[in-house]
Amino acid sequence: MYIPFSSLRWWCVLLLALPLSLVAETRHIHLIKLLDNENPNYVIREGCRSISYAIDQEVNLLAANLGIDNVISYNLSGPNFRLDKLDQVLDYDMAYQERDIVIVVYVGHGFRDAGSTSPYPNLYFNSYDQSVNYADVLLRLQDMNPSLLMNIVIACNVTVQDYSAPPPYQAVNTAPEVVAMPKTARHRGIYTSLFADEPGLTKVVNLFSADQEYYTFLSNDGGIFFNEIIYTLQDVLAGGDYSGWNDICAKIAARTEERSARKAMTQKPRCRYEITYGPVELRASSSLLTDTECKLVNRNLRRQQRQELRQLRRQHRERMRSVRRAGADRNQRRLLAREQRVEYENRKLSHEKEYQRRLLACR
Repeated sequence: MYIPFSSLRWWCVLLLALPLSLVAETRHIHLIKLLDNENPNYVIREGCRSISYAIDQEVNLLAANLGIDNVISYNLSGPNFRLDKLDQVLDYDMAYQERDIVIVVYVGHGFRDAGSTSPYPNLYFNSYDQSVNYADVLLRLQDMNPSLLMNIVIACNVTVQDYSAPPPYQAVNTAPEVVAMPKTARHRGIYTSLFADEPGLTKVVNLFSADQEYYTFLSNDGGIFFNEIIYTLQDVLAGGDYSGWNDICAKIAARTEERSARKAMTQKPRCRYEITYGPVELRASSSLLTDTECKLVNRNLRRQQRQELRQLRRQHRERMRSVRRAGADRNQRRLLAREQRVEYENRKLSHEKEYQRRLLACR
């Protein structure tokens, strides 16, 4: 009987991943959605809607296949599509994270400043004054030492010429190309292999729709690049012929360029897989914004509150380990996860009340 080599390779992956799958999974998934879904442009709004739905579906499947009981979403969309909201998530909310999976999705305008050496675009939060280069965000996220960090950025990366108008972008709303959908079955062992927690390092998957000086072509269905991310992930998780994250990133980029060329468009993504070793000392600025005097006064309070969240996360993770070792079923684990989520939200509420009280006293 003939067995294709690609199938043999994935069976080897499944067998190697089996011991890992038996380890009690205590991680969370943190999903940060930065979606400009109130943009005046209809195509951007609809693209945000399509991408948001697809990401939610994939993250839910990821959690189910890894046996993760808690997905924490930070929905920075609509009125929360603001730089200060992102700063709060990075500065405080994400302190409740220990070797978790972090997924960031940005959909909106992007641009470059003349002379910029960063390969990444500036994220545009409705004004040039409220913009940040993604390199700064990336450093902050990597310094948190997650087990895996996936960055999906759907934005242009072209040098802006006119600061009196929003950054330029390219829309395309021709009928989407018919793509043969991959097999729908998912292999849990492949999820386990790709998203495994390997101590001492962070896997970083960077999926940017545009390299330096390239536009992103967005459409109602999310655009060619985003759909290639979804198609490729579905294919690999169904046992397709891939050899790991490097191969996945390369295929996404190549297919995006091929499909764009067939529509007489030029789109060159930046897709990279990297490994960073940690834990590392904080290299990034403690804030994406310029702190006011009052916020500087209360920085020590925030530092103490972050430490409390970290300690709470460790306690929750150890508690989840113990109930798994005791043989708790999925329903019992879900109940514990909900109880821990309530405790986390209550702790955040008490922290915020104290922080705001101190700010008022400072003014």
